[in-house]
Amino acid sequence: MYSYKIFDAHCDTLCMIADHGGDIKCNSYNIDKERMSRYISYIQIFACFIAPEYSNNAMERFIQLADVFDKQDFSGITPILSIEGGDMLQSLEDIDYIKSRGVRCITLTWNHSNKIAGGADEPEQGLTQFGRDVVRRLNECGIIIDMSHINDKSFYDIEKINTGVLIASHSNSRAICNHRRNLTDDMFKIIRDTGGVVGLNLYPEFLTENKTCNISDAVRHVNHWLELDGGNTIGLGSDFDGVGDKLPIGIRGCQDYYKVLDVLDKGIIEKISHENFERVFS
Repeated sequence: MYSYKIFDAHCDTLCMIADHGGDIKCNSYNIDKERMSRYISYIQIFACFIAPEYSNNAMERFIQLADVFDKQDFSGITPILSIEGGDMLQSLEDIDYIKSRGVRCITLTWNHSNKIAGGADEPEQGLTQFGRDVVRRLNECGIIIDMSHINDKSFYDIEKINTGVLIASHSNSRAICNHRRNLTDDMFKIIRDTGGVVGLNLYPEFLTENKTCNISDAVRHVNHWLELDGGNTIGLGSDFDGVGDKLPIGIRGCQDYYKVLDVLDKGIIEKISHENFERVFS
């Protein structure tokens, strides 16, 4: 058994199970219960990813994925449900419904824009008037707003009216890797100052601009955030099963998380591996 407790804020394993079969007990994907049980404890946020092809029937897709979640045998681990892409929110009443299904956090967009806000690939659109109402209602309901995938304009529009903790479940540092999906230092500090957490994403395109990606590239992001007084703001957000086999050399799934933690400063490991996100979701 690996001597770590894990809290991973983002994976797309529900979609893999729904679309390709299998279950959470044991599978050929990046995450299953057999491998998670190798750690002292494991908390995993499972995202209901609403891909662009489901935009016109987003609520039906969410229900399908939430049903898959409800049917899994999670004994021995702690699962949390989230939404990646808020296209199913067509009215404020929809927020009450997703809360009733157990959703704890939501990214308001994926990379495309929607009725709520602008996605990372479309920088022009900001938060809409409906989006403002959504932010306020999410704050009232205690559903955490996840700033991964939002564009810069919408990020700052949300920041102006948000009253709750903000997270970025699976985003890295733009200062280290200049990708639109990553956070600027200013964005990181805004999330930090709400008491929120940013989950380190293991997708190579968000870690480095080099052709090859190693665990050391992930560590560079962590070290940069520590320089921003981010010791209470860094967590894990692997993006497992959302990036296929595109992972740093030596990482093939949750069984390899220990390799990242082994090379971090010993004084900060517990906060990054589980404590920071546990604080937010407690």
